[in-house]
Amino acid sequence: MFGFNRKDDLKSTLIADLKKACEIASHYSGRHSDEFLDAKEFHQALEASVVAFEKGDDNQAKELWVWFAPTTVWDDFIGTEGNDLGNSIFSQLQEYINEHGIKI
Repeated sequence: MFGFNRKDDLKSTLIADLKKACEIASHYSGRHSDEFLDAKEFHQALEASVVAFEKGDDNQAKELWVWFAPTTVWDDFIGTEGNDLGNSIFSQLQEYINEHGIKI
């Protein structure tokens, strides 16, 4: 009736925060994680995943959830600068996954 519901609001906020994360990640280079050779590779994968998620590919939520889980890829590359944003994104992803019945 009103065009948006709670799930839409959650996804909109989540996408806005993910775009902030892409911007932060774009300023990093070097380092490594178990999954990526360097921060630039992570940034490219993050941007591609966010674009796909924004276009409706909810399967991306699983990958993003793994990347933003505490002490994983996001923390490996961004460190303390991104702690608050990373934790917020992880919580939002957890809520989104639960509300949409996505299996991890």
